[in-house]
Amino acid sequence: MRLIFKNLNILRSALNAISAASDPKGIIESTGTYLPSLFSFASFGIFWKAGLLIHLCQEESCSPSFTKEVADNILKVFSIFGDESIDITRLNFIVEKKGASPDQKLGAKTALKSHLTLPLAVEGEVLGCVCLDSEQPNAFDVQDLQFFSVIGYQIAASLKQFQKISSIKDQAIYDKLTNVHNRRYFDEKIKGETQKSFSSLTPLSLVMVDIDLFKKVNDTYGHHAGDSVLSKIASLLKNSVRKDDTVARYGGDEFVLVLPGAKLEVTAIIAERIRRLIETTPFEIESSQIHITISMGISNIPTHQVKSGEDLVKMADQALYKAKNEGRNRVCIFME
Repeated sequence: MRLIFKNLNILRSALNAISAASDPKGIIESTGTYLPSLFSFASFGIFWKAGLLIHLCQEESCSPSFTKEVADNILKVFSIFGDESIDITRLNFIVEKKGASPDQKLGAKTALKSHLTLPLAVEGEVLGCVCLDSEQPNAFDVQDLQFFSVIGYQIAASLKQFQKISSIKDQAIYDKLTNVHNRRYFDEKIKGETQKSFSSLTPLSLVMVDIDLFKKVNDTYGHHAGDSVLSKIASLLKNSVRKDDTVARYGGDEFVLVLPGAKLEVTAIIAERIRRLIETTPFEIESSQIHITISMGISNIPTHQVKSGEDLVKMADQALYKAKNEGRNRVCIFME
Protein backbone atom coordinates (compact mmCIF):
# COMPACT_ATOMS: atom_id res chain seq x y z
CA MET A 1 0.00 0.00 0.00
CA ARG A 2 2.83 2.35 0.92
CA LEU A 3 4.43 1.66 -2.49
CA ILE A 4 1.18 2.49 -4.28
CA PHE A 5 0.94 5.83 -2.49
CA LYS A 6 4.58 6.54 -3.31
CA ASN A 7 3.96 5.78 -6.99
CA LEU A 8 0.84 7.94 -7.01
CA ASN A 9 2.87 10.85 -5.65
CA ILE A 10 5.50 10.32 -8.33
CA LEU A 11 2.77 10.13 -10.97
CA ARG A 12 1.26 13.38 -9.71
CA SER A 13 4.64 15.09 -9.88
CA ALA A 14 5.19 13.75 -13.39
CA LEU A 15 1.82 15.05 -14.59
CA ASN A 16 2.48 18.47 -13.09
CA ALA A 17 5.90 18.67 -14.74
CA ILE A 18 4.55 17.60 -18.15
CA SER A 19 1.66 20.09 -18.00
CA ALA A 20 4.09 22.88 -17.07
CA ALA A 21 6.41 22.19 -20.03
CA SER A 22 6.21 24.83 -22.76
CA ASP A 23 7.42 22.87 -25.80
CA PRO A 24 7.87 19.27 -27.04
CA LYS A 25 11.47 19.12 -25.81
CA GLY A 26 10.38 20.14 -22.31
CA ILE A 27 7.55 17.60 -22.39
CA ILE A 28 9.96 14.82 -23.31
CA GLU A 29 12.52 15.85 -20.68
CA SER A 30 9.89 16.11 -17.96
CA THR A 31 8.50 12.68 -18.83
CA GLY A 32 11.94 11.08 -18.96
CA THR A 33 12.81 12.46 -15.52
CA TYR A 34 10.00 10.63 -13.71
CA LEU A 35 9.52 7.44 -15.73
CA PRO A 36 12.49 5.48 -14.23
CA SER A 37 10.90 5.86 -10.79
CA LEU A 38 7.66 4.27 -12.01
CA PHE A 39 8.67 1.67 -14.60
CA SER A 40 11.49 -0.70 -15.44
CA PHE A 41 12.35 -0.30 -19.13
CA ALA A 42 15.22 -0.18 -21.60
CA SER A 43 13.78 2.42 -23.92
CA PHE A 44 11.23 5.22 -23.72
CA GLY A 45 10.04 6.97 -26.87
CA ILE A 46 7.69 9.63 -28.20
CA PHE A 47 6.61 9.97 -31.80
CA TRP A 48 5.13 13.40 -32.60
CA LYS A 49 3.36 13.56 -35.96
CA ALA A 50 3.39 17.35 -36.33
CA GLY A 51 7.16 17.53 -35.96
CA LEU A 52 7.84 14.24 -37.80
CA LEU A 53 9.97 13.44 -34.76
CA ILE A 54 10.84 10.26 -32.92
CA HIS A 55 12.62 11.01 -29.65
CA LEU A 56 14.04 7.95 -27.88
CA CYS A 57 15.68 7.78 -24.46
CA GLN A 58 17.50 4.46 -24.23
CA GLU A 59 20.02 2.58 -22.16
CA GLU A 60 23.51 2.58 -23.62
CA SER A 61 23.29 -1.17 -24.14
CA CYS A 62 20.39 -0.88 -26.63
CA SER A 63 21.68 -2.06 -30.00
CA PRO A 64 20.88 -0.36 -33.35
CA SER A 65 18.63 -3.31 -34.23
CA PHE A 66 16.70 -2.82 -30.96
CA THR A 67 16.31 0.89 -31.72
CA LYS A 68 15.03 0.18 -35.24
CA GLU A 69 12.55 -2.38 -33.91
CA VAL A 70 11.25 0.18 -31.40
CA ALA A 71 10.83 2.80 -34.12
CA ASP A 72 9.13 0.37 -36.49
CA ASN A 73 6.75 -0.67 -33.74
CA ILE A 74 5.83 2.95 -32.91
CA LEU A 75 4.97 3.66 -36.55
CA LYS A 76 3.05 0.39 -36.85
CA VAL A 77 0.84 1.30 -33.88
CA PHE A 78 0.41 4.85 -35.18
CA SER A 79 -0.68 3.56 -38.59
CA ILE A 80 -3.47 1.65 -36.83
CA PHE A 81 -4.72 4.33 -34.45
CA GLY A 82 -3.74 7.37 -36.50
CA ASP A 83 -5.23 5.87 -39.65
CA GLU A 84 -2.22 6.91 -41.76
CA SER A 85 1.23 5.61 -42.60
CA ILE A 86 4.44 7.56 -41.99
CA ASP A 87 7.55 6.95 -44.07
CA ILE A 88 10.39 6.32 -41.62
CA THR A 89 12.89 8.00 -43.97
CA ARG A 90 11.07 11.33 -43.48
CA LEU A 91 11.46 11.32 -39.71
CA ASN A 92 13.87 13.24 -37.54
CA PHE A 93 15.48 10.93 -34.98
CA ILE A 94 16.80 12.01 -31.60
CA VAL A 95 18.31 9.16 -29.58
CA GLU A 96 19.58 9.91 -26.08
CA LYS A 97 21.60 7.33 -24.18
CA LYS A 98 21.22 6.84 -20.45
CA GLY A 99 22.98 4.62 -17.94
CA ALA A 100 21.41 1.32 -16.99
CA SER A 101 19.08 1.22 -14.01
CA PRO A 102 20.45 -0.68 -10.99
CA ASP A 103 17.84 -3.41 -11.34
CA GLN A 104 18.48 -3.96 -15.06
CA LYS A 105 20.42 -7.01 -16.14
CA LEU A 106 23.69 -6.38 -17.95
CA GLY A 107 24.11 -7.35 -21.56
CA ALA A 108 23.22 -5.87 -24.91
CA LYS A 109 19.55 -5.28 -25.68
CA THR A 110 19.19 -6.77 -29.14
CA ALA A 111 15.54 -7.76 -29.38
CA LEU A 112 12.29 -6.10 -28.37
CA LYS A 113 10.40 -8.62 -26.22
CA SER A 114 7.67 -6.49 -24.63
CA HIS A 115 6.31 -3.00 -24.97
CA LEU A 116 3.59 -0.57 -23.99
CA THR A 117 2.80 1.56 -27.03
CA LEU A 118 -0.14 3.93 -26.74
CA PRO A 119 -1.61 6.51 -29.12
CA LEU A 120 -1.35 10.13 -28.03
CA ALA A 121 -4.99 11.01 -28.59
CA VAL A 122 -6.86 14.15 -27.55
CA GLU A 123 -9.94 15.95 -28.88
CA GLY A 124 -10.47 13.21 -31.45
CA GLU A 125 -7.00 13.61 -32.96
CA VAL A 126 -4.09 11.15 -32.75
CA LEU A 127 -0.97 13.30 -32.38
CA GLY A 128 1.50 10.42 -32.25
CA CYS A 129 2.50 7.57 -29.95
CA VAL A 130 4.34 7.04 -26.71
CA CYS A 131 6.07 3.80 -25.73
CA LEU A 132 7.95 1.88 -23.08
CA ASP A 133 10.09 -1.00 -24.35
CA SER A 134 12.03 -3.86 -22.82
CA GLU A 135 14.21 -6.76 -23.90
CA GLN A 136 12.54 -8.81 -21.14
CA PRO A 137 9.32 -10.76 -21.87
CA ASN A 138 6.21 -9.76 -19.90
CA ALA A 139 7.98 -6.68 -18.52
CA PHE A 140 4.81 -4.64 -17.93
CA ASP A 141 1.67 -5.36 -15.93
CA VAL A 142 -1.83 -3.91 -15.61
CA GLN A 143 -0.77 -1.20 -13.17
CA ASP A 144 1.97 -0.11 -15.59
CA LEU A 145 -0.64 0.18 -18.32
CA GLN A 146 -2.92 2.26 -16.08
CA PHE A 147 -0.17 4.63 -14.98
CA PHE A 148 1.32 4.95 -18.46
CA SER A 149 -2.11 5.65 -19.97
CA VAL A 150 -2.55 8.60 -17.59
CA ILE A 151 0.92 9.91 -18.48
CA GLY A 152 0.20 9.43 -22.18
CA TYR A 153 -2.99 11.46 -21.98
CA GLN A 154 -1.17 14.32 -20.23
CA ILE A 155 1.56 14.26 -22.90
CA ALA A 156 -1.11 14.42 -25.62
CA ALA A 157 -2.92 17.29 -23.89
CA SER A 158 0.33 19.24 -23.49
CA LEU A 159 1.33 18.69 -27.13
CA LYS A 160 -2.13 19.83 -28.24
CA GLN A 161 -1.84 22.98 -26.15
CA PHE A 162 1.59 23.66 -27.66
CA GLN A 163 0.11 23.27 -31.15
CA LYS A 164 -2.68 25.74 -30.39
CA ILE A 165 -0.26 28.34 -29.02
CA SER A 166 2.09 27.85 -31.98
CA SER A 167 -0.82 28.27 -34.39
CA ILE A 168 -1.82 31.55 -32.76
CA LYS A 169 1.78 32.79 -32.93
CA ASP A 170 2.06 31.76 -36.59
CA GLN A 171 -1.12 33.65 -37.44
CA ALA A 172 0.41 36.76 -35.86
CA ILE A 173 3.66 36.68 -37.86
CA TYR A 174 2.82 34.87 -41.14
CA ASP A 175 0.89 36.04 -44.18
CA LYS A 176 -2.01 33.64 -44.58
CA LEU A 177 -2.02 33.62 -48.39
CA THR A 178 1.68 33.25 -49.16
CA ASN A 179 2.91 31.50 -45.98
CA VAL A 180 5.89 33.86 -45.68
CA HIS A 181 6.30 36.39 -42.88
CA ASN A 182 3.98 39.36 -42.76
CA ARG A 183 4.62 43.10 -42.55
CA ARG A 184 4.32 43.15 -38.76
CA TYR A 185 7.05 40.55 -38.39
CA PHE A 186 9.27 42.31 -40.93
CA ASP A 187 9.01 45.67 -39.15
CA GLU A 188 10.34 44.07 -35.95
CA LYS A 189 12.88 41.92 -37.76
CA ILE A 190 14.53 44.77 -39.64
CA LYS A 191 14.95 46.77 -36.42
CA GLY A 192 16.65 43.86 -34.71
CA GLU A 193 18.86 42.94 -37.65
CA THR A 194 19.94 46.55 -38.16
CA GLN A 195 20.98 46.91 -34.53
CA LYS A 196 22.79 43.57 -34.71
CA SER A 197 24.63 44.72 -37.84
CA PHE A 198 25.72 47.95 -36.16
CA SER A 199 26.91 46.26 -32.98
CA SER A 200 28.71 43.34 -34.66
CA LEU A 201 30.02 45.33 -37.65
CA THR A 202 28.64 42.73 -40.05
CA PRO A 203 26.93 43.38 -43.40
CA LEU A 204 23.17 43.45 -43.82
CA SER A 205 21.32 43.61 -47.12
CA LEU A 206 17.71 44.42 -47.87
CA VAL A 207 15.99 43.61 -51.17
CA MET A 208 12.61 45.05 -52.11
CA VAL A 209 10.73 42.97 -54.69
CA ASP A 210 7.77 44.13 -56.78
CA ILE A 211 5.80 42.06 -59.30
CA ASP A 212 5.70 43.85 -62.65
CA LEU A 213 2.24 44.68 -64.04
CA PHE A 214 0.52 42.59 -61.38
CA LYS A 215 -2.72 44.55 -61.73
CA LYS A 216 -2.94 43.29 -65.32
CA VAL A 217 -2.93 39.69 -64.03
CA ASN A 218 -5.83 40.43 -61.68
CA ASP A 219 -7.76 42.35 -64.33
CA THR A 220 -7.25 39.69 -67.01
CA TYR A 221 -7.55 36.45 -65.07
CA GLY A 222 -9.22 37.42 -61.81
CA HIS A 223 -8.05 37.71 -58.21
CA HIS A 224 -7.90 33.95 -57.73
CA ALA A 225 -5.21 33.79 -60.42
CA GLY A 226 -3.46 36.74 -58.79
CA ASP A 227 -3.41 34.93 -55.46
CA SER A 228 -1.90 31.89 -57.17
CA VAL A 229 0.88 34.04 -58.66
CA LEU A 230 1.61 35.63 -55.27
CA SER A 231 1.84 32.24 -53.59
CA LYS A 232 4.15 30.80 -56.21
CA ILE A 233 6.47 33.80 -56.21
CA ALA A 234 6.63 33.68 -52.41
CA SER A 235 7.63 30.02 -52.62
CA LEU A 236 10.30 30.73 -55.25
CA LEU A 237 11.73 33.54 -53.13
CA LYS A 238 11.79 31.39 -50.00
CA ASN A 239 13.57 28.56 -51.80
CA SER A 240 16.15 30.96 -53.25
CA VAL A 241 17.60 32.25 -49.99
CA ARG A 242 19.28 30.75 -46.96
CA LYS A 243 17.49 29.30 -43.96
CA ASP A 244 18.47 32.25 -41.74
CA ASP A 245 17.32 34.85 -44.28
CA THR A 246 13.84 36.36 -44.03
CA VAL A 247 11.21 36.55 -46.75
CA ALA A 248 8.18 38.71 -45.97
CA ARG A 249 5.19 40.04 -47.82
CA TYR A 250 5.56 43.80 -47.53
CA GLY A 251 2.12 44.57 -48.90
CA GLY A 252 0.01 43.90 -51.99
CA ASP A 253 2.37 42.57 -54.66
CA GLU A 254 5.58 43.59 -52.85
CA PHE A 255 7.93 41.30 -50.98
CA VAL A 256 11.10 42.00 -49.02
CA LEU A 257 14.22 39.92 -48.39
CA VAL A 258 16.40 40.44 -45.32
CA LEU A 259 19.86 38.94 -45.80
CA PRO A 260 22.05 39.12 -42.64
CA GLY A 261 25.78 38.89 -43.31
CA ALA A 262 25.39 39.38 -47.07
CA LYS A 263 27.74 41.85 -48.74
CA LEU A 264 26.40 44.10 -51.49
CA GLU A 265 28.15 42.20 -54.29
CA VAL A 266 26.78 38.86 -53.11
CA THR A 267 23.29 40.32 -52.69
CA ALA A 268 23.32 41.65 -56.26
CA ILE A 269 24.22 38.19 -57.56
CA ILE A 270 21.44 36.57 -55.50
CA ALA A 271 18.90 39.15 -56.66
CA GLU A 272 19.82 38.73 -60.32
CA ARG A 273 19.58 34.96 -59.99
CA ILE A 274 16.10 35.30 -58.50
CA ARG A 275 15.05 37.76 -61.21
CA ARG A 276 16.06 35.30 -63.94
CA LEU A 277 14.35 32.44 -62.12
CA ILE A 278 11.04 34.29 -61.98
CA GLU A 279 11.36 35.41 -65.60
CA THR A 280 11.89 31.88 -66.88
CA THR A 281 9.34 30.12 -64.67
CA PRO A 282 5.97 29.44 -66.33
CA PHE A 283 2.90 30.25 -64.22
CA GLU A 284 -0.12 28.03 -64.81
CA ILE A 285 -3.27 30.14 -65.06
CA GLU A 286 -6.42 28.21 -65.90
CA SER A 287 -5.51 26.29 -69.09
CA SER A 288 -2.68 28.56 -70.20
CA GLN A 289 0.80 29.61 -69.14
CA ILE A 290 1.92 33.15 -68.50
CA HIS A 291 5.29 34.65 -67.67
CA ILE A 292 5.89 37.05 -64.80
CA THR A 293 8.77 39.43 -64.19
CA ILE A 294 9.88 41.28 -61.07
CA SER A 295 11.78 44.47 -60.29
CA MET A 296 14.15 44.63 -57.33
CA GLY A 297 15.87 47.33 -55.27
CA ILE A 298 18.84 46.76 -52.96
CA SER A 299 20.25 48.64 -49.98
CA ASN A 300 23.12 47.54 -47.77
CA ILE A 301 25.03 48.11 -44.57
CA PRO A 302 27.84 49.26 -44.58
CA THR A 303 27.80 50.36 -48.25
CA HIS A 304 25.10 52.97 -47.67
CA GLN A 305 24.85 55.65 -45.00
CA VAL A 306 22.24 53.91 -42.89
CA LYS A 307 21.27 55.06 -39.40
CA SER A 308 18.20 52.84 -38.85
CA GLY A 309 16.11 50.06 -40.30
CA GLU A 310 13.79 52.70 -41.73
CA ASP A 311 16.70 54.19 -43.69
CA LEU A 312 17.51 50.77 -45.12
CA VAL A 313 13.89 50.31 -46.24
CA LYS A 314 13.67 53.79 -47.80
CA MET A 315 16.88 53.27 -49.76
CA ALA A 316 15.81 49.87 -51.08
CA ASP A 317 12.42 51.33 -51.99
CA GLN A 318 14.08 54.17 -53.93
CA ALA A 319 16.23 51.65 -55.79
CA LEU A 320 13.09 49.65 -56.60
CA TYR A 321 11.37 52.80 -57.90
CA LYS A 322 14.34 53.36 -60.19
CA ALA A 323 14.12 49.78 -61.49
CA LYS A 324 10.45 50.29 -62.32
CA ASN A 325 11.08 53.61 -64.06
CA GLU A 326 13.92 52.20 -66.16
CA GLY A 327 11.66 49.57 -67.71
CA ARG A 328 11.03 46.92 -65.04
CA ASN A 329 12.42 43.35 -64.92
CA ARG A 330 15.74 44.49 -63.50
CA VAL A 331 17.78 44.87 -60.33
CA CYS A 332 18.89 48.30 -59.13
CA ILE A 333 21.20 49.22 -56.25
CA PHE A 334 20.55 52.37 -54.24
CA MET A 335 22.79 55.25 -55.28
CA GLU A 336 23.70 57.95 -52.75
